[in-house]
Amino acid sequence: MPHRDRSLYDTISRAGGGFAMVAIDARESMRALFRDAGRPHEDDDLADFKELAARELSATASAVLCDPLHGGGAIDAVRANHHGTGLIVAVDHFDEPRYGPLRESRLDLDAMTRIVEAGGVSALKLYLFWRPEADRNFRADDARIFVERCAELGVLSLLEGVVTGHPDDPGWNDSLVRAAEQMGSLKPDVYKTQVPTFGREDDDTIESEARRVSDAVGVPWVVLSNGVAGERFPTAVGAACRGGASGVLAGRGVWRDALTASDPAAELATGARARLQELIVIVDAYARPWQTVAA
Repeated sequence: MPHRDRSLYDTISRAGGGFAMVAIDARESMRALFRDAGRPHEDDDLADFKELAARELSATASAVLCDPLHGGGAIDAVRANHHGTGLIVAVDHFDEPRYGPLRESRLDLDAMTRIVEAGGVSALKLYLFWRPEADRNFRADDARIFVERCAELGVLSLLEGVVTGHPDDPGWNDSLVRAAEQMGSLKPDVYKTQVPTFGREDDDTIESEARRVSDAVGVPWVVLSNGVAGERFPTAVGAACRGGASGVLAGRGVWRDALTASDPAAELATGARARLQELIVIVDAYARPWQTVAA
């Protein structure tokens, strides 16, 4: 496998080595949020919101994750306006009905070269399910090819492992650890997964469970926001970081309130940016720097 350029981490991280990244790559799940908020929700509506979010949040985030399906304008906005912010692009093909839920995800291999050749990309992202009940817990071949191809293309690989089931199910946190071990064995540059216990337990428990994930995964890892109550998310991020997480890649936990605001642009520029800034303070204080764990 080609040698990774470690300096690429600097393009998506804070000066102290933690990650404070924003995700705007949701597709049908975002459309469902628009519908539930009573807003227009055609493709152009999603694209306009993503571009607006990219413009308002890129200057604050260490990196922004976009998708090529509805996020072309957002990708262009990051490329054109915020050269100090890392651009991450999703290369996962989602099998999901209109409004979701997502049924399956696989690697869009053909998109990888095309996206990187367009320039300005620090990392690519692949979302995969990890199913505790399945004989084959995730699309391991897709994950392996994805990591290897990212290295060949000279960009970072960000592998997202989403454990199915409910955090109240016995053994769910054990599954979170097993998923981290299996996906981490492929040596992605960054691993992304759920907050342990989905933030439902106390901070000490989250920190302890996060430490188990850290020991299992062996690479820098970050938490996502979906599934965690909004008011709980910042403290849960702090607990996960004290347990060894290197930061956050958050979507709706940052920008969801803009969907119900009378002026989405104003909410993104004020409320969403303030929530992101709160996460930055936490990441800078507690996240494990990528330099201490990256190969």
